[in-house]
Amino acid sequence: MTSENTQKFHAAFSMTRLFNAQGGHLETKGVSPQGNVITVPLHRHHVTLNIFRVNVGLKYYFNARWMLEANVPYEIKAQEATVEELADYPTTPAEMEAILRNRDNHHRNETYTGLTDTDVLLGYNGQGILRENDFFIASIGTTVPFGKTEEDPWKLGDRGLEHLHIQFGTGTFNPLADFYYRVPLYANFAANVSLRGKLPFYENSKAYRGSRELTYTAGLHYRFTDWLSVHASYLGFYQDYASWAGERDINTGLRFSMASLGTSVATPYDATLSLTMMLPLQQETLYDDSNAFLDGTYEESDAFEFGPLVSLTVLHAF
Repeated sequence: MTSENTQKFHAAFSMTRLFNAQGGHLETKGVSPQGNVITVPLHRHHVTLNIFRVNVGLKYYFNARWMLEANVPYEIKAQEATVEELADYPTTPAEMEAILRNRDNHHRNETYTGLTDTDVLLGYNGQGILRENDFFIASIGTTVPFGKTEEDPWKLGDRGLEHLHIQFGTGTFNPLADFYYRVPLYANFAANVSLRGKLPFYENSKAYRGSRELTYTAGLHYRFTDWLSVHASYLGFYQDYASWAGERDINTGLRFSMASLGTSVATPYDATLSLTMMLPLQQETLYDDSNAFLDGTYEESDAFEFGPLVSLTVLHAF
């Protein structure tokens, strides 16, 4: 806690790249030249999403115990979409044109950029909670709705109109709670656990309510020297369904886990560099699409399956 007692400001700049998240669904709809939704042979939409995020984090320590924290993220989301014809469902050129018009209404080859919702938290630091030299942080706060939101994509899609499922925010203030605990084990080994929850509880002006989310981690940390350390951890994530005007959004609702490995290097200039690589272990959507056809329409979640993630962080205390 020495630096936190004497250096009131901490600034962190991080860059994160998520590679090749994969999504898609089977589809039986097309759009006619007149803009009407029509039925076409069964086919599949394939969607790939690459995300680059820049995050600026600021902490101000009122004293050795209390701090105020804000995180301001900016994201670039590059989307690519293709159509796969299925051998058992051949299409005519006119049907394929209708299929492509519908695909472009749903998923376009475009790049989207913008601020996402900001986090603001008030935190309390404690030491010696369960044993000597352990360290605990408890924070509460809210998101601030800076991220761009969209109109209901399901209603627009049913009308054959262009829409976007990708959102940069929820359009609401969402309560946050964050807990972190670290304890020394033996020699230069330490263990840590964390728990973070986000609890949207009302709809925005476009009738959207975001998902409740829970993130939990457990990891080990080993320090080779005063300036070099490595860390490994497990991350789990649970997200329930978001909704539009009270109707479930089947593109939300999932569970996934990732393994991470990283290293941190302290520099002589009150700055620490950290590089982390995360690999997906398991992902499961909550939506059950085992019943293929309902009233002639295939129901399948568009939720993305995550690929590997790389993050670089620079932390400066002053």
